[in-house]
Amino acid sequence: MTVILLAGGLGSRMYPLTRIVPKPMVPLAGKPILEHIVDYLNTRGFKEIVIAARYLGEQIVRYFSNHPHAKPVLLDSKDTADAVRLLGNYIRDHFIVAMGDVICNADYSEIYGYHLSANPAATIALKQVENPLPYGVVYLDENMDVALFVEKPVSLEAYLLSLAYYRRRSTSAYENLVNAGIYVFNPYVLEVLERNPGLMDFGRHVFPYLVENGFKVKGYVLSHRVYWSDIGRIDTYKSVMWDLLDGKIAGIKPPATEVSPGVYIHPSSDVRGEIRPPVYIGREVRVKEGAVVGPYAVLEDGVVVEEGSRMVESIVWHGTIVGRDSVIYDSIVMNNVKISRETRVYSSIIGTRRIVSGELRNSIMEPVEVVSPYAQSA
Repeated sequence: MTVILLAGGLGSRMYPLTRIVPKPMVPLAGKPILEHIVDYLNTRGFKEIVIAARYLGEQIVRYFSNHPHAKPVLLDSKDTADAVRLLGNYIRDHFIVAMGDVICNADYSEIYGYHLSANPAATIALKQVENPLPYGVVYLDENMDVALFVEKPVSLEAYLLSLAYYRRRSTSAYENLVNAGIYVFNPYVLEVLERNPGLMDFGRHVFPYLVENGFKVKGYVLSHRVYWSDIGRIDTYKSVMWDLLDGKIAGIKPPATEVSPGVYIHPSSDVRGEIRPPVYIGREVRVKEGAVVGPYAVLEDGVVVEEGSRMVESIVWHGTIVGRDSVIYDSIVMNNVKISRETRVYSSIIGTRRIVSGELRNSIMEPVEVVSPYAQSA
């Protein structure tokens, strides 16, 4: 069956990282977020993947152009459902739609089988969360049919009142269910989209339309053991990175040798400094004597860490040079940055091709130019 990965969003909450790269292509310990998702699906038997690209989509098309099981398509789509509408020629049967920025190790085959057995118009994977406020909430009836959608409005007060009202009406044993961004559709939903060109977004338009017009929409509640995270903000980007290094995402690992528990080092790298797990070190990285890397540190391909430097709780993208006796703490350093010797960087984000010296705290330095971290390998 076909899996469509939606990878066209602007990623505005991830700025300035997404100034130079689409959010699904943000580096996540050796691979773009999107490649981790594609590889996970491939290992689970899904070999027909279509990637819907839009914002900075040329980078996605270039990166996946020779992939044997993922076809990138550059679209001029207006939103999520519109992207699927434009990809109708790739769909022949029941199909899966998933987000290109959500890391989830669910059993997609099980969700697909559940959908086929019930044969609804659509099935939505749902996740129970402690705090549903950042999301739209879904309510199920006793048959696991979707009964109500409560999309988060502009007014928080109105949203909370809606939650209280619908919670009293709900007949399901589940509470705080949010849309996990994994859907299975009956192919006739494409006809619904064609007949209703105003249905642009799945959460705001398509699912409410289907429910209100009598189409059956099933809910599939993910097990509490399933890892799920929507990488929509800088803080969630960091937390998923650290979970990956900690081995908390079964089925998804960094693409390097685990030389000791929590220490992933590519064999092409030259590491002579001290490593404190968990750490990921990519291809052709040099960590010189007297440097200390970790705990919780990621060095992407081609990074150089000079003598005496220290990195803790930080992510450094491709081709960056960290000068000797420098400190980087709780920060993200984007690609091709030059950190001068004896520089201190705390809780900051440094953009592409910057030259940094002195001390930087709680700051954001914009990228000098739009250069993908994968430009050299492309």
